[in-house]
Amino acid sequence: MYDLFQTVVTLSLLGGGLTAVLLCLKPITAKRFPAQWQYAVWLVALLSMLLPAYKLIPIQETNAVPPIAQTQAAGQESPAMRGENTETTRRETTPIQHREVPVAPNRQMRLSDLLTDLWVSGTCLYLAVVIVSYIHSLLRQRENAVLLTDHAILDDVKRELKITRQIALRMSPDIQSPMLVGVLFPAICLPCQEIPDENLRMVFLHELTHYKRKDLLLKWLALFVNAVHWFNPLAYLLRANISEACEAACDRAVTRAMSPQERKQYMATILSLAET
Repeated sequence: MYDLFQTVVTLSLLGGGLTAVLLCLKPITAKRFPAQWQYAVWLVALLSMLLPAYKLIPIQETNAVPPIAQTQAAGQESPAMRGENTETTRRETTPIQHREVPVAPNRQMRLSDLLTDLWVSGTCLYLAVVIVSYIHSLLRQRENAVLLTDHAILDDVKRELKITRQIALRMSPDIQSPMLVGVLFPAICLPCQEIPDENLRMVFLHELTHYKRKDLLLKWLALFVNAVHWFNPLAYLLRANISEACEAACDRAVTRAMSPQERKQYMATILSLAET
């Protein structure tokens, strides 16, 4: 298990370094490159925290000779022969991750085991809090929501985007803006407010484009990576920037084929609903 933790730390350093570089370059790249490109590079940074590609680089191994063996091979006296404390010598020559540290009265634990247990506990706690909160929010929304059936505008947008899967439409008093929820059983949730038909079409275009691009899956992947690297502050910034780039790329995909007037209406609709 400690080997896995070492791999995670290495990935965290690599991915964190790439995230730091992207954050420094963001004021420039945001102006010079399209939204889809920015989304892609943030996903590369995400994958760099997940896939140990560095292990594919061949490394020439060398045979390490223990210090005591080297001393004896050189004809020098060992610490025991010189009358030194062998326990102190053993502790000094033991790799730091294998040294024992006190964790309770009359109890010691190897540092490697302690760090691994802390990492696993933090990851499990992070995932537990997020999943429980998500399920609680989802159940509360479904309990108070009203299921809308036979919605002509939604059906028209689904045909326009060539989506055949059944996607539920609910109206909930627990949300302030439209959202797509559910990976296995997708549904569009609308707030309890009057939305004109022309604006409602823009909302469905946005949410169904998220569905078609599998953005929910990528956001859950970003959350999982954030949980694994919970000890790295840059992992939280990475997840936030992925979410931001995801929305920008979705808006660009929706408005690509629109007229200037439709783009203006779309952006006005999204901004007005986001501010409520």
